[in-house]
Amino acid sequence: MKASWRIILPAVLMLQMASAQQQTRVVYLVRHAEASSTAPDATLTPVGEKRADCLAKMMKEAGIKQIYVTDAKRTQQTAAPLAKALKITPTVVPAKDPNKLIQDLLYAGGGNILVVGHSDTLPFVLARLKAGTVPPINANEYNRMFVTTVIEGGTTQASTLRYCDCGAAAGAPPTPSPSIKTGKKGPSTKK
Repeated sequence: MKASWRIILPAVLMLQMASAQQQTRVVYLVRHAEASSTAPDATLTPVGEKRADCLAKMMKEAGIKQIYVTDAKRTQQTAAPLAKALKITPTVVPAKDPNKLIQDLLYAGGGNILVVGHSDTLPFVLARLKAGTVPPINANEYNRMFVTTVIEGGTTQASTLRYCDCGAAAGAPPTPSPSIKTGKKGPSTKK
C-alpha cells in the first residue's frame, strides 16, 4: 500500500501543477480617453472623464485582476475609475518600452487584464502578442477596444469592439495616425 502512494501522490501533484500553469485570461486593450493634448502630463477632457467612467461601469464585472497603464497621465486617468471600483493599483509601464508589458500579459498570474495605452502602442503590443494586425487607430478615435485570450503563453486572434459613445468628435472625419515606427524598445511616439 505504501508503495502505491509513492507513485500516486507525485502523479496527482504533477497534474495539479500542470493545471495551475495552464491559466487562461482575457486581455482588454483600449486607448486612453480624450485628452487635452498629447503631452505626457495632459489631463482628460470632460468627454474623456465621461468615457473613463463608462469604461469602469462596463468592465466592473469582467473579472479584471490587473490593470496596466503607461507613464502618461491620460492613461492613468482613464483607468482610475475602474481601478478605484475594483481596489486595484494599476501597474505603470513606460510607453516607449512595452516589452515588460508584453511579457506580463503572456505569463503573469491569473485573472483578466485591462491595458490602457496609446494609438501607436496598442497595435504594436497586439502584433508582438501574435494576436493579429489591426488597422491604425485614428487620431480622434477613442472607442475601440481589442480583446484577446491568453492561453499557455500564446494568444487568440484579437477581436475589435466599440464602447461608450460619449459624443466626442461627432461628424468629424477620421484622421489617420502617423505611421508606427518600431525598434527593439517599441514604438517611438505616443499619442
